[in-house]
This record gives sequence, C-alpha cells and structure tokens, in this order.
Amino acid sequence: MSEKNVLRLETPTNILEEKTERKRNTAQRRWRILAKALTGSQEPISTDADDEVSVRRFTSFDLLEIDRLEDPRDDPDSGWYEYSAILENMPFSVQIRRLHKSFTANELIGFNNTGNVCVWPSEECLAYYLLRNREICRNRRVLELGGGMSCLAGVLAAKYCDPSDVTVTDGNVTSVDNVRCIVARNGMADFVDCRVVQWAKAARAIRTATQARAFAHSHSNGLRVKSWSGNDTASVLENLYDVILCADCLFFDEARSDLVETIYGWLANDGLALVMAPRRGSTFKKFAEAAAKRGFIARQIERYDGKIWSRHLELLEQSQEYCPDLHYPILLELTKQKRTPPG
Repeated sequence: MSEKNVLRLETPTNILEEKTERKRNTAQRRWRILAKALTGSQEPISTDADDEVSVRRFTSFDLLEIDRLEDPRDDPDSGWYEYSAILENMPFSVQIRRLHKSFTANELIGFNNTGNVCVWPSEECLAYYLLRNREICRNRRVLELGGGMSCLAGVLAAKYCDPSDVTVTDGNVTSVDNVRCIVARNGMADFVDCRVVQWAKAARAIRTATQARAFAHSHSNGLRVKSWSGNDTASVLENLYDVILCADCLFFDEARSDLVETIYGWLANDGLALVMAPRRGSTFKKFAEAAAKRGFIARQIERYDGKIWSRHLELLEQSQEYCPDLHYPILLELTKQKRTPPG
C-alpha cells in the first residue's frame, strides 16, 4: 500500500499534539514580532495592547486572586493590588504595586526591564509553590534573583514561610525601587533587603574572589563580594544563602553562564536553588545542562504541584492563547553538595 493511501487515525493524542503545535507556532510568531519591534522601533509598547505585538494574551494560571485596591496615594503610572489565596483553610495575602506605564523599546532592552511589565506566570507559580511548601524556607536564608517588578515569590516567602532573613534582587533599578515600595507597604522593610544585582558583575566578582582564595582555607561564613553592583555601593552580599529563588530568568542566552555562576557562588553547601521557567525551545534545557556542568545536582520536575498541573491540562483544552512551551513553568531543583578537600 502506498504511503499516500494510508489513513492517519485521529486519536486524542494526535489531536492534542496538533493543537499544541499550532499554539506553539502562533506564540513563537508573536515573540518574533515583539523582538522585531524591540530592535527596530522606539515607539511605546503598551502591555495591554490587543494586537500581535502583545504576548500577554495568556497572563495567569489563576492561582492567586487579584483585587485592585483603591488608594489615594496611587499615581497615574501605578496601582496597588492585593494578591491572595486560601490554602488549607489559611488565608495568605500581599499587596503589590504594579506599573501601568507603557515602555519604549529602549527601556525594555536597556537592562532587562521586562520584569517591570507584569507578574509573569513563572513567578506566580513559584510563589504559589512556596506557600504550599513553606518548610522549604523555614529558618533559612533566602535570596531571590531576577525578581522583576514584584519579587512576588520572595515577598510571599518573607511574609509567610518563616525564613531567617530574605534578600530580593533584580538587575534593574526601576524594579528594585518598586520592590522597596512593596516591602515597605507590607511592613517588612526592617526584615527584607532589596538590592540591585546584575549577574555579569556578580559572577565576575565571585570568580575573582574564588581565584584569589584558591589556595587558602575556605571561610565557613561564606564569600564576601564588595562593590560589584555599580549602582549601589552599599550592595554587599555577605555569607551564603540556603535557598535561592529564580523565576523566568533563562531567556537570554548571553546571561546563562553568569546566572549559573551567581547561583553557585551564593548557594550554601547542601543549599537548594529553585529555578522555575518554561521550556522556551531549548533555553531551559541548555540552562539545566550548564548548571550540571558547573557542579550542581539538577533535578527537573514537570508535575510539581497538583493544582498547577490540573490548571495546565485545562488550559491545553480550553485556551487558544496558552502554549506550554512558552507558558508552563518547569521546576528545576539545583543542589550544591559540600566538596571534601583532597587528602
């Protein structure tokens, strides 16, 4: 029988695969349009525009309830929102300041400012995951890298997961200024430290410090790095962190090795880094490979929470805008084992 005469059975699996592929192609086309706009146009790009440039057609897994707060202190470019959830009959809530302004291409490209545009699904899922697994951060030193405009995961961990202390960071000054407002609004200014951290500078300082002490006895209190931020001379991260959080920070290939080095340099022995991001083609895979090569024990988990997984399956069936490759976050657990000195 010739190949052209063979009938292709339309099984549920085939139908689901074709639907997923169509969504992936559509979503990737929108990302290409956005990339073209960012590199070739100086016109403002609205984050709410209902056109092909916007990739915010899928915005949330609806894990947290979001309510706009009326506040006379609001300015035209921002607004306050309450993010809340009830888990195991316990209420959780935090107030988040969201920026409403439109960003020019230069503002988005400058130093990655995309985190100021919105709370991305990966940050939402990581925040929800921490609320469901509060023991991860209990009595631990917690650091969030690349937290964007809200550092939602780090802020919720600080408020409800009983860490010993929390540092939240982003590479963009606008993001960190916004997070400082959020931390103050939620009454945690004396407990949560907000810093500007650019991975390239941090990684360079970590490599330099590591080389300098290569033949010296390792200090039990960790690695001290001074004056690497450029924008904030007070930005000195001392000691190491037991838990490092990172949501949707893997989409820049050129930053991959610096992010891996920053996590490795600041994670304590036997510490845990939770990296959550969608696959986005091969970007997730390449990061996981780079982390393993650096010396991490890497564990990739696709089904890490029952509710998030159920919501993912619902969206596959019901939403034309949802593309797993771009929207469903995979959890990567990175652990750093203590090295035994030779001899």
